Amino acid sequence: MSLVIKKWYAGNDANEDGNFVHLVGREAGLISWLLSLFKIDPTNEIEIKDNILKFTSSSFAGQEKRIIPMKSITSAYYGYEKPWKMALILGVVFMPVFFIGLIIGPLYYILNKSLTVGVVESSGWVGSFSFKRSIIEGQNISEEEAYEVIEIIRKLIEAKTT
Repeated sequence: MSLVIKKWYAGNDANEDGNFVHLVGREAGLISWLLSLFKIDPTNEIEIKDNILKFTSSSFAGQEKRIIPMKSITSAYYGYEKPWKMALILGVVFMPVFFIGLIIGPLYYILNKSLTVGVVESSGWVGSFSFKRSIIEGQNISEEEAYEVIEIIRKLIEAKTT
C-alpha cells in the first residue's frame, strides 16, 4: 500500500539531524490525516545517515525499528507505477454520467501514481517505501526526486567500500 509523504528530505549534504535522506509517510485518507494532527497516526520512516540506515514502522499496536549499517546494504532500487488502466476504465464507465468520466479518470491517475524506493540488505531483507502524492500535505515527489534518493544511497555505499 502506498503512503502519502508527510516529510521529505534528500540531499548531498546532511541536514541538522545528520540525515542525508529523511522520509516520513502516513496512510492515505482524511481519517489518517486527522489522526496525524494528534500525533497518533501509524507512520513509516526512513533515515539515512553517513553510516546507518534506519527503517521505522509504527502502528497502533506498536513500533518496529531496523538499523542497518551502510556497509551491509547490497543494492538500492526505485520504481514507479502509473495506474493508467484503472483511470481509463473509470473514465469510460463514468463518461455517460454528464461526462464526469473526463474528471474522474484523470483525477484518479494523478492521485494514485505511486513511487517506490528501497534497499536490499546482505541478509536478504528487503525494505521499501512506497508513496504517492499528498494533497493535504501538499507533497508531490517526482521520479527524479525518488531517483535522487537512490543516488545518495549509492554514493554513501561506495564511500564505505573504498
